[in-house]
Amino acid sequence: MLAVNLGGEGEVSDVINQQGPWALTPNWRSSRAGKTLHHLANDGHVFLIGLNITLPFPDDTVDLIYTNSVPIDLNSLLGPGVQSSEVRRILRLGGQWIRDGVLEWTKA
Repeated sequence: MLAVNLGGEGEVSDVINQQGPWALTPNWRSSRAGKTLHHLANDGHVFLIGLNITLPFPDDTVDLIYTNSVPIDLNSLLGPGVQSSEVRRILRLGGQWIRDGVLEWTKA
């Protein structure tokens, strides 16, 4: 099962945590723990650095997507937020999008 957390408030264990390139800057800290990317990786979190406009996953490949306190289809100070069209593109049939702890959408 392939599960992805698309940035936002806190990392999710046992999934790929995607962050934008800003997470590579020395001043970046996670919003909950205040840890650097290096510290979070040492804690066992897996990261993928990429932009929200075009997520680096093939079509119909992800089983579960988490978004927690992430701007959806909006711009923030760090750039474009997660695009709902990208979430829909990368989810496989039957895949689910969990937004802020609630099921947002299931791809049918």
